[in-house]
Amino acid sequence: MISQEHLDLRQRKTRRQLTEALSQLLEERPFADISVVDLCERAMVHRTTFYSHFNDKQELLLYLLEQLEQECVETCLPQEGAANPRQYCLEAAEQALAFFYRRRSLYRACLAAGVQTKAHILEDSVAEELRDRLSKPPFDGHLYGRDPEIAARFYVGAMLSVIRWWLTESHPLPQEELLRNVARLLPEFSGE
Repeated sequence: MISQEHLDLRQRKTRRQLTEALSQLLEERPFADISVVDLCERAMVHRTTFYSHFNDKQELLLYLLEQLEQECVETCLPQEGAANPRQYCLEAAEQALAFFYRRRSLYRACLAAGVQTKAHILEDSVAEELRDRLSKPPFDGHLYGRDPEIAARFYVGAMLSVIRWWLTESHPLPQEELLRNVARLLPEFSGE
């Protein structure tokens, strides 16, 4: 697949139309029931245009998930301002809950489509970014002997599990209550 930066404006617009069409259709019916013709009709593009961008609908789904992954990393991890790893993780939790809540219908549709196996891509990407941030100032002195890789994977795995439960629960907790519980579970990152 061609990287986004090598596409001209027209190609980017077509890909955006196709991903938006897929997102909309996933909220209406299972992925298995969506055809390339359905996607093209919704996006208002010809089938030959679709196939000039993607080999099949699975490749489009993977592209959509990669776009969401990139947006998640950029949106959910605070860029600056947190005084310590705990505050940083709480800010990330708040932003992640808001990010996934805004996309809850799409997220539920992806789970129903069986793409939860692709969730490891998001988990790895976010964990690597968090590990890198925990390994550098101002946070590197706050871990007190804790391995940044393990801390990042532990936190990201736990948060994604909580978010998955929260979004699929029939009577979810309010976001504020969920954040209070997460705050109680996060360590202070003080000395041993």
